[in-house]
Amino acid sequence: MKINRLARLLSFSAAVVFLAGGCTTPMRSFNQDYDENYPPQPNYSIKDLDADRFKLRIHQGTPYQGAQRVVYMKQAAWVIANAEGQRRHWVRWKVDYIQERDQGWMHVLVAIVTREK
Repeated sequence: MKINRLARLLSFSAAVVFLAGGCTTPMRSFNQDYDENYPPQPNYSIKDLDADRFKLRIHQGTPYQGAQRVVYMKQAAWVIANAEGQRRHWVRWKVDYIQERDQGWMHVLVAIVTREK
């Protein structure tokens, strides 16, 4: 009986760790960090890939329907990339959108920001 409970607990713990694996970088609030009022209230994370590149992941924080949400997400990505590029003292950089997908009501946008030399 105790072994069954332990096995269930371990399998549940493993599932939680597996599902959280994509969220190892803490998410931040775009509206709070940039004092903006974007309707989708996007959350974002930044992960350094190397000295000249970082990955930017943005997802819609609350339900918001409509075609404009894609526009808001790309505007938020540009604002974040611009601020982060300036913080890193980059003179020029480019934003490549590598993934866009809808997960029901939530829109996810992943971009790679690269310093141009």
